Amino acid sequence: MSNSSSSENRGQWGSKLGFIMAAAGSAVGLGNIWRFPYVTGENGGAAFVLVYLACVFLIGVPLLYVELALGRASGRNPVGAFQKTKPGSLFVVTGILCLMACFFVLTYYGVIAGWTISFAISQLAQQPLVFGEYIANPVYVLPVFALFIVLTITIVQAGVEKGIEKWTKLLMPLLFLMMLIIIGRSLTLEGAGKGLSYYL
Repeated sequence: MSNSSSSENRGQWGSKLGFIMAAAGSAVGLGNIWRFPYVTGENGGAAFVLVYLACVFLIGVPLLYVELALGRASGRNPVGAFQKTKPGSLFVVTGILCLMACFFVLTYYGVIAGWTISFAISQLAQQPLVFGEYIANPVYVLPVFALFIVLTITIVQAGVEKGIEKWTKLLMPLLFLMMLIIIGRSLTLEGAGKGLSYYL
């Protein structure tokens, strides 16, 4: 198959909104809900947030634009993009490293997402789980990890518009709603005022 025909068959975003929501979803992720508050508290509160935001805008945003431009110009995966941009160069290794990073991120995200599914189900069933006992038991951990991986594969196989974009448009508003609920609930907990004053 020629390069032109393969590029014509590539999945495309159905709308700009779908792309923006998918990009935002990959940027926000579980880490900003699960780990960021703890890391902020451990590293100086508001001072850490300012440094974090500076790094996002000075390093993260420029890298994002470069990655988007490279993908848009080449219309290929990370390895193919570097091959097309500079044939025969060692920059192809960068593309391979990008794919490896995606693989390793998916491995630990799968575990954390599995935990999230389990604890959500346990709360709905009103049968609280003890974290240490839960993660030490593969009978509990492996099925939900497998469930998350199967769901991910199913969504990706459906393609860009009918898979990723469709589910992103559904799940991103739910993520935003969940974050509002978490913030609201956190502000009603005992010691919330002290926590806020520490952050500020």
